[in-house]
Amino acid sequence: RLESLRDGVEAQDRQLLYKTLVEARQRRVRYADELNRIDHEDFLSYVGACKGNLHYADLAAAQLPAAGARVAQQARPPAGLAWYLDLYRIYEQVRRREGVLTFDDMLMLGWESLVRHEEILAGLRRQYQCVLVDEFQDINLAQAELLDLLTAPHRHYMAIGDDDQTIYEWRGASPRFILEFEQRYGAQVYYMTDNFRCKAPHVALANRVIEQNRIRRPKRLGLTQGFDGEAHLHLEASAEQMGRHIADETAKALQQGFTAGDIAILVRIYAQTPPIEQFLIARQIPYEVVGSEPFYERTEIRTLLDYCFIAQVEQGLNSSASWDSEQSQRFRAAWLRIYNQPTRYLSRALAEQIAEAVTQHRMPISRALGAAQHEATERQTRALGKLADDLRWLASALAARHPAEAVLRQLEERLQYMAFLKDSSGFPETGAAKAANVTTFLDYAVRKGTVPHFLRHLEELAAAHRQTIADPRQPKVTITTMFRAKGLEWPLVFVPNCNQGTIPYERMASLEEERRLLYVAITRARHTLHLHALHDQPLSQFLEEAAAVETLNNVRVLQRALTTEPKHWRTEEMVSLAVQSQRLHLADYFRCWWPAPPEQKRRIARLALRILASIDKHELRHQLAVQPGDEDLWRELAG
Repeated sequence: RLESLRDGVEAQDRQLLYKTLVEARQRRVRYADELNRIDHEDFLSYVGACKGNLHYADLAAAQLPAAGARVAQQARPPAGLAWYLDLYRIYEQVRRREGVLTFDDMLMLGWESLVRHEEILAGLRRQYQCVLVDEFQDINLAQAELLDLLTAPHRHYMAIGDDDQTIYEWRGASPRFILEFEQRYGAQVYYMTDNFRCKAPHVALANRVIEQNRIRRPKRLGLTQGFDGEAHLHLEASAEQMGRHIADETAKALQQGFTAGDIAILVRIYAQTPPIEQFLIARQIPYEVVGSEPFYERTEIRTLLDYCFIAQVEQGLNSSASWDSEQSQRFRAAWLRIYNQPTRYLSRALAEQIAEAVTQHRMPISRALGAAQHEATERQTRALGKLADDLRWLASALAARHPAEAVLRQLEERLQYMAFLKDSSGFPETGAAKAANVTTFLDYAVRKGTVPHFLRHLEELAAAHRQTIADPRQPKVTITTMFRAKGLEWPLVFVPNCNQGTIPYERMASLEEERRLLYVAITRARHTLHLHALHDQPLSQFLEEAAAVETLNNVRVLQRALTTEPKHWRTEEMVSLAVQSQRLHLADYFRCWWPAPPEQKRRIARLALRILASIDKHELRHQLAVQPGDEDLWRELAG
């Protein structure tokens, strides 16, 4: 029901944007050519972020009362996309004319109604004598101010959340709302830090990662679920090897009794998925990319493939090959997707004219483009000539049977397609992620034969994937982003590409939010966590700072000590129990959650005290990082 509601809201936003684009074209706005290439999702994200932050399209025209004017601001356009602001104004005018309220309006206009109308505010205040807000770390300015108004008379107000999981700053959330709650409202702070999901290696590593952040309330996750989980850091020779390894481990887990629904692969950006998807398909493992399409269906990838198909059509028309209605329809669809990708400022009418020349008169595309120049502006004429040259080159490259990777790389360079993707998004991360999809796709094309061979490979992949997911009731491996994983959990979690530049993502301004993302990913695992990194690239600074290799090894040694008779302990197990249980911040587990029988606890605690005494005797406290108070836990348990 929630999914259908969300789909309905998103469809309403898109319909409103379509009407806005029609209105803008009718007004003959100066940026009309830009509308042919607008990224709908990117623009709607810009509008949503503006409204969540109470950034009005036209603040002066809103004529807010003084209380509202002190909080709201005039919206600003993204860098390089000044026309977004004017289109936002038109979007708001069309929305009011149509009588539409989007989800974002429910927040901004809800807040506005309360600051404008005292009687509405008073009525709502009477309805709520106590307000509790969960996931408070995710609220934006509009929500924070609306809640402030509602709770003003009584301040019976509770915020529940975790500043370490604030991962939506890019859409208006901020850890400051929960971090400043105590001071703003004179609130009492309570800590609920016991973790009832993760095992020891996950808790220890997560604590080491997140403690590096500075904008946070100091605290640590508490272990309750014991030491029988696993966490591994794998260094891979290549992205292909990493994809194969993840698929192999997934297949092994399925053989051991896990279901596909028990397994998640958490990526920072969807560009990471191609080598993983390839080997999951080869292993006939059903999977679902939540929040995106399989890599071969993504728009930016489809565009490059459309260019190749159109070049194949050019070859066929030049050689008088047969032509049927299905090919004609495929050409028309592909052409209408790419004629302004990248921007050429061609009108839809001109594009339709070119399509008709090809489909109705069997005119080679390069000739149709030349013929269209007679009715084009000077700028369009240059663009049409360049496109004709590019398609002639591409057709000749296909005929010469050059490797797909070389052809696609040169095509991208001729089009400057990745630069176009980066420059045409209001959010830097959006454009960079699309460009990264292209980069990964070009890498994926290596050693895949000629372009026709590569296209057949992709068709076969798609067919095999459709077959593995034919039964909608069948559990599937989840591939999704760390953002979408928050609040969810799986017995087995993979996190690929734990390298600098991916985690943290190179284009993000907030290093602390990126660290919180990794923290969220690590704490999604209930039993087993696999972190993968490419060995020829720097390891993520977050894992380096957390001394991940050493931390996980220390947990493994402690695991061995707890599952082995003390008489068989080696020196490292002895030191691990006596000292590392404190350094890993797991003392409360031994106090409160350790399920060992009382007599066993006393016996091991006394042994730990003897080990610490021996360390003192041999003057090894500094060398082994023994600290004052390390004996307290074991004295308490020794009785």
